[in-house]
Amino acid sequence: MSEREYEALRSALASTHMEGFRVTEQTEKDCIRLMNGEVSVSDLVKKILTRPATI
Repeated sequence: MSEREYEALRSALASTHMEGFRVTEQTEKDCIRLMNGEVSVSDLVKKILTRPATI
């Protein structure tokens, strides 16, 4: 991932946070893995849905 892509990701995550959604360190890690092609969207969704809910 280039520095430019990483900055775009950070900006998108900041916007998401400002909209009132919870953005965790795990969220950022998941996005990076997805953008690097390390995981598919469907596999990531399955993994997220099996994680314990956090409040």
